[in-house]
Amino acid sequence: MSDQTTAYLGGKVGVSIADKIARSIVAEGWPVGMYLGTEGDLMEQYSVSRGGLREAICILEQQGVVQMRRGRGGGLWVTAPGDAGIVQSAVRYLTFRRVLPEQLLEARHTIELSLIPLIVDRMNNENARRLRAHLETEKAEIDSNAPVPKSPEDIRGFHTLLGSLTGNPTLELCARVVESLVRVEYFKRTPQPDLRDVRRGVHERHKRVVDALIARDLPRALAEYEETLAWTKAFYVEIDRKAESPPDEDSNH
Repeated sequence: MSDQTTAYLGGKVGVSIADKIARSIVAEGWPVGMYLGTEGDLMEQYSVSRGGLREAICILEQQGVVQMRRGRGGGLWVTAPGDAGIVQSAVRYLTFRRVLPEQLLEARHTIELSLIPLIVDRMNNENARRLRAHLETEKAEIDSNAPVPKSPEDIRGFHTLLGSLTGNPTLELCARVVESLVRVEYFKRTPQPDLRDVRRGVHERHKRVVDALIARDLPRALAEYEETLAWTKAFYVEIDRKAESPPDEDSNH
């Protein structure tokens, strides 16, 4: 058997064992911190070679499902997966698909406006506290001129917070992907922007949205959010249009 064939079969075995381990974790209710056994235990349990098991563990570690700890007391443990890898992959995929700024704006209208009624319906003291805390952090970052996160895995801003306040993990993930993509597209088109005035303008609009949400005033919250989307589109939609528009004839004279 050639080395290429061996590698192919090993990869298939690794994927198959990773799927079996993941399914068993799901069946147990995803018990974070649960000990799954040593490498030897798992090789025996799944009737797999050391190479096949290590391939499976590598796959699951990349997905954030498990962690292999070495040394005394080591072994495989169940972990809580994060969303950073998913967000980064989604942003790269949509960048590859050459998503247009107008399509981003359309997605924001469809996804983010759908969050507002759910947030108003779920508004309570804790959610109001989280919104106010975000505004305080936002203002402090503006006052200190703190750097703005540009990498998808680091972007978790106002729109992602709104997604989390719906209590719907699917909407939260969608909101974060869209927020990250908008940020990435903006910096791609404007590599060295002066963000001070932009951030102040965004913050003021976020305050108006938050005031309406906490007051549970749905019509006002929707109107303020619509206005925020209309105002911020200039920073990624209009920039793109200016870049593609032909020069003014008068400028050639």
